[in-house]
Amino acid sequence: MTGILVIGEMAGNAVTKQTLETVAAALQLSVELKQPVSGALFGAGDLAGAAAQFNCGFSTLLLVESERLEQYSAQQSVTAALAVIAKLQPSVLLLPHSARTRDWAPQLAAKLGSGLVLDCVNVVVGEDGLAAVKPMYGGGVWGQHVVHGEPAIITVRAGVFDCAKPDAGASIERLEVPNLAPNPRIEHLETIVNEGTDGQQLKDAKTIISGGRGTGGQENWHLIEEAAAATGGAIGCSRAIVDMGWLRWNHQVGLSGTIVAPELYIAVGISGAVQHLAGISNAKTVVAINNDPDAEIFKRADYGVIGDFKEVLPAFIEHVKGYAK
Repeated sequence: MTGILVIGEMAGNAVTKQTLETVAAALQLSVELKQPVSGALFGAGDLAGAAAQFNCGFSTLLLVESERLEQYSAQQSVTAALAVIAKLQPSVLLLPHSARTRDWAPQLAAKLGSGLVLDCVNVVVGEDGLAAVKPMYGGGVWGQHVVHGEPAIITVRAGVFDCAKPDAGASIERLEVPNLAPNPRIEHLETIVNEGTDGQQLKDAKTIISGGRGTGGQENWHLIEEAAAATGGAIGCSRAIVDMGWLRWNHQVGLSGTIVAPELYIAVGISGAVQHLAGISNAKTVVAINNDPDAEIFKRADYGVIGDFKEVLPAFIEHVKGYAK
């Protein structure tokens, strides 16, 4: 087995930003391994448009097109992946780390007898072979895991690599996978898009305004929403906000929610639990607003404001609106 395979993900008719970041990780690894990179996409209908975005330095690009893939199913993803792997025989499989790949990648690894490491920030070639690097213990240390078995399966954390650029160099082939029958025990009821403000996916947002328990009560939450609207950002939150039922789970930032990498992250009334801090480790600039000068969030913040957010945020919002004019 030889070569690196990237199986991408799509949102609508386009590949996700995280998919292109995963391709960048594969291209970097290909230099070390001196092996070619190939790609694959699964979906319903014509994938030509998505393939044009995804075609980034590949030797081969396979498309598995079937109306049966319109709705996500772990079983169908594994079936399609097995067909692609059987054709290409890669030694390494890279996937964007997402809710879906966390679901079906372990099942694929079990069927193949392959090593699997989830949520990695780098892949390197060491003395003992291929190693995946990932944060551990809430991001306090980085562990290096040697991956045994082929193909070695690794999911790549969002926001670590820059996006690869399309170059339209690969030949595109359509692969027929006849046995894509859905699991009869599963009925699709509804599709809920993981959105922030104005339809932004939290993991792709350039600006995020997040609130925590320190915002006091739902009657104050409108200030978070107004700040997000003023900056064109997405709305995030700590786990406490989801637990209290103020927002849906898709707004939660952290290891048990969404790991984000925005240009600007503003944490309002968030104390800075280890899991939350690990979820914003790749944020470019962090601003913390908290009335507790000893809050852990200030250790991660590039800029901090010690004070009442009910006074700070309105002034910030007005300033942003005035700047926009």
